[in-house]
Amino acid sequence: MALSVRRARQIRFGLFVALFLAPTFIGLFLFQALPTLTAIRNSFYEYSLLDPDRLTYIGLANYTRMLKDTIFFKSIGNTFIYAFFKILIQLPLALGLAMLVQRPLRGIGIVRSAIFAPVVTAVSIIAVVWNLMYDPEHGMFNSLLVAIGIGKQPFLTSASQAMPAIIAMSIWQDVGFTMVIFLAGLQGIPEEFYEAAAIDGAGRFQRFRHVTLPLLQRTILFALITTTIFSFQVFTPIYVMTKGGPLDSTRLAVYDIFEQGFVFLEMGYASALAVVLIGLLLIIAAIQSRFLRAQFEY
Repeated sequence: MALSVRRARQIRFGLFVALFLAPTFIGLFLFQALPTLTAIRNSFYEYSLLDPDRLTYIGLANYTRMLKDTIFFKSIGNTFIYAFFKILIQLPLALGLAMLVQRPLRGIGIVRSAIFAPVVTAVSIIAVVWNLMYDPEHGMFNSLLVAIGIGKQPFLTSASQAMPAIIAMSIWQDVGFTMVIFLAGLQGIPEEFYEAAAIDGAGRFQRFRHVTLPLLQRTILFALITTTIFSFQVFTPIYVMTKGGPLDSTRLAVYDIFEQGFVFLEMGYASALAVVLIGLLLIIAAIQSRFLRAQFEY
């Protein structure tokens, strides 16, 4: 009798948990899993938005076409460059900011809010504002450069400067999110480890190297993977600020997919590009997980 009562309670608890998790799983299926499966299916068809009712099966033709698409390879190369430099700069900067705002100083809450504010601001608004600041004639950045005697720079109208300008804006917007991730990881490290290291004579740098970094491996891995995914998904700044130019220097993978699907109306080919991009992300995430697997527990 007691076992049956316990079993009934477990079933009720399971149903209660399932009821609360159902909206999340339904949302994941409708807005992530289903579109992904649809894209995989459409990648084997010739499919145009001009005639959505007509699907012509063409097998791997979209994928073989991709092998000859120099613009696609250019966009993938640009995406890797964008992601590499964004990660290289953003992660150390975010970790440094997290260590700074971790200190119990007066007004530190305001500093945290100021750093995190761009994260919750619409990307389109940020892109428009930074586009104005990058203006070659009347932008704020050129006004500052002229004031210190450097001279005006073309920024977004230069094939060599447009990508660094986009990366700088993206880091400014996203560094607060990565900072919060690192801040949570730092606050989870027991203070006893630092006290023991200090007793052994370890300096500040040695404590950072031998205590903080090893115990932050899982946090670093999570921040690295999320930053990589966000970097490969960037679209709005490119669409608002450069349209992939000048000379395709800022054409990234997602913008190329958008253009193929919604400008050239070749949704089948765009779906194939999206499938390849998802595959690349999965491979990169697996490699990152393999090489940054945590060796320390606490």
